[in-house]
Parts: sequence; C-alpha cells; structure tokens
Amino acid sequence: MSKRKLSDQQQRRVQKKRHADSLPAEGLLQAGLVITNFGKRLLIESEQGELINCAVRQHLGKLVAGDRVRWQPDIEAGTGIVSEVLTRHSKLSRPGFRGQTRMVAANIDIIGIVTPIEPGIHPDMIDRYLVAAAQLNIPVAIIINKIDLIQDDEAWEAVAELLIPYEEMGIELIPVSSQLEHGLEDLEDFLNQQTSVLVGPSGAGKSSLINALIPDLDIRTSALSEATGLGVHTTTNSILYHLPKGGDIIDSPGVRQFTPSPCSLTELESYYADFEPFLGQCKFHNCTHSIEPGCAIKQAVEDDQIAYTRYQSFQRLLQEFKESEIKY
Repeated sequence: MSKRKLSDQQQRRVQKKRHADSLPAEGLLQAGLVITNFGKRLLIESEQGELINCAVRQHLGKLVAGDRVRWQPDIEAGTGIVSEVLTRHSKLSRPGFRGQTRMVAANIDIIGIVTPIEPGIHPDMIDRYLVAAAQLNIPVAIIINKIDLIQDDEAWEAVAELLIPYEEMGIELIPVSSQLEHGLEDLEDFLNQQTSVLVGPSGAGKSSLINALIPDLDIRTSALSEATGLGVHTTTNSILYHLPKGGDIIDSPGVRQFTPSPCSLTELESYYADFEPFLGQCKFHNCTHSIEPGCAIKQAVEDDQIAYTRYQSFQRLLQEFKESEIKY
C-alpha cells in the first residue's frame, strides 16, 4: 500500500510545528540579532541560528540590520516579539523623507565605500561617506569596483588621478572585480572578523560583491524570503549576512545622494583630514573658506596641497548644512 501524500496545508502545519519545537521556551527573553527590517516586522536570528519572524514593541522605534535585541518567542505561532533593543555602539543614518533621518545599519565596525568604474567614480560621493565615517570614528576603505571595465593605461591613469587625494590621506584603496575575481582576498582581509557595511550609489555593484564573497548567497536569500514571507528580495532595506571566514557584512540600499548628519563649521573642518595642517591659519577665526581674504585653505588649494574636488565637496556640504538651519 502506497503512503498517502500530505496536502500542502498539512505540510505547512508540519513545518510550522518543527519550527516551533526549535524555539526557546515561551515567556523567556532571548538574545537575538536583527538580520533585516521588513515593513513593521523584523527578521531575527536567535542564539541557536534560527530565523524568527518577529513583531516589535511600538516604543522601540525603528530597528535595523545589526541591532542586538531581546525577544520573546510565541510557540504556537512560531514567531516572536522584540521587547528590548540593546545599546548601540554605532549607527549609520541617511536622509529620509520630509527631512527625517533613516537608519541604515547599527553596531558597525568598519565602512566600505563602493565606488564603481561605471557609471563612474564621483569624489563628492566618496567625501560624503568619509565625513559620515569620521563622525562615527569608524575606519573606512574605498572599494574601486568593476575594474574589469578599465580598457587601457590611459583609463587607469584617469582613475588613479581621481584617487590621489585619498591615497595621500592614507585611506586604504581596494580595487576589485567580481567578474575577474580580482581583489576579493584583499576585500576579505579588510572585512575579516568585523561587522561592516557596504555603502555607495545605486549601480555600484555592492550586492554583486557580496555574492562573490558568499558563494551560497542564493540559498541564504531564499531562506530569508521564506522566513519573511516575501518574494525574492531586492535591497530596499539593509540586510546582514555572515561571511564564510568570520564577521558580518550589511548590504545597504543604493541612494542617489547621501548626506551625512548636519554639523557645525568647526566640526566639518575637522572631518576633512587634509585640511588639518592649515586650520587656524586663516586671517579670520570664523572663516568659511569661501569669500574671506587671507584664507589658508583657499591658498592650499591654489598651491595644490588640497585637491580642488575636496574643497568643492566641503563647500557643497557647508551650504547644505546652512540651509538645514545649523547655527555656526
């Protein structure tokens, strides 16, 4: 006699029961790690490595990938509820709608700024993320992606010229190509045993790099989709992945224009490391390095001691911060 096949509904019940049996005892608060935020719910990884679809206590506010929380299982439903968020040692945010900030990732140790050969390397974008990293006092590297698209020595020289100011500041530069599998070991060394976030514009290739670093990413993505009840994901919210050699990496959504948290003139000056030798040497103590005579920063630009692209990005940020009603 052949075995009777279970209906789809019965199979879901069996799967749900197996999942519930793996959960900790109901009523006990458990430690967890936020993998991603979707809608009004979170996907939590338990201490046992289980992915749990959780609701969130309303008073906790927005939680993101990298947050460490305490949550309570609901055995019958096979889900849980997050009751507490632990203190963050860092958080990266970006502008949201109507002037509000939107958190991108929490508890990050390092930032990788992904700048692609195509659609192009933009120093202004790099500088904005460098300011954000300086505000958080977090180490940073510039990841030059899609180097397989560089056709000749002349193109290489053009790229190198754009990156000279960052090399002179001692910022680590990592050329990579997922197509050629070039530079991936250097990138792994930078990310090793840390919680990192890759940032950059849409089309920079962040997800492709993560796919190259994590060979079974498709399997993990399917697991995430199943756990959240959503379809195959696109990066509309930050998602945390565990790296094969240790550490975690957070894939963040691409943005057209990133702006760091507004700050004072004095603070912004301090976040431009190449300005440091010339600060305090201007004729006026509150010099904005724009129209004032006797400006040491402008003189340094004229003397090629500060890159003009860096000076431009500083002035653009300064103007944006003024418009956001920051008092100097």
